[in-house]
Amino acid sequence: TMHMHEAMKAPDRKEFVQAMQKEVSDQSNNKNFSTIHRSKVPEGATILPTAWQMKRKRDIKTQKIKKHEARLNVDGSRMQKGKHCWETCAPAASWQSIRLLLTLSAPHNWHAVQLDFALAFPQAPVEKDLCMDTPKGFDMNEGNRKDHALKIHRNIYGQKQAGRVWNQHLVDKLVRELKFVQSEHDECVFYRGTTMCALHADDSILAGPDKAEIDQIIKEMQEAKLE
Repeated sequence: TMHMHEAMKAPDRKEFVQAMQKEVSDQSNNKNFSTIHRSKVPEGATILPTAWQMKRKRDIKTQKIKKHEARLNVDGSRMQKGKHCWETCAPAASWQSIRLLLTLSAPHNWHAVQLDFALAFPQAPVEKDLCMDTPKGFDMNEGNRKDHALKIHRNIYGQKQAGRVWNQHLVDKLVRELKFVQSEHDECVFYRGTTMCALHADDSILAGPDKAEIDQIIKEMQEAKLE
């Protein structure tokens, strides 16, 4: 990964610019934020800076670049506990739990599926009212960078509590809507029927002897708007 100023000096900067344009368009279309006039920002509220994270994704075998990624983040380094966020610790399944899941799967020929949630964190709503700057180099359709800011609606990346908010959102969906039972020994391990689920940030593993049951769970996840 690299910062914006490094990417803009790179030979493939045009590809990074295209990735940045796509990222702003995707986040805007997903209603992650909306443009407001700075006069509408609540008195005393902080307009947080934005930060870009750039990445070249390579083919594992050939190491050739297959995709340029640009992620628009809130600059979480400016966030203050008690003002912009509360608790920030996000749990993840222990390696003991993951090893146990795999150890059970191997001798019993269980089916195992790894799920990667697409743009996971913004699938959850934002925890607190927050605003951020329009990213440098961009004027949104509704206004320019000087006079306008972005009101955040979704749990976008870069916030200090983003991982925790996403985890709470996912756990709520699993327990309340999909009727999983949460383990008493590891808060990121869940059970439903014969299927075991382990969560680790925006990845999860589903494993069990019944493939049809796993397929049904994945279908219900999508119906519960877990993409």
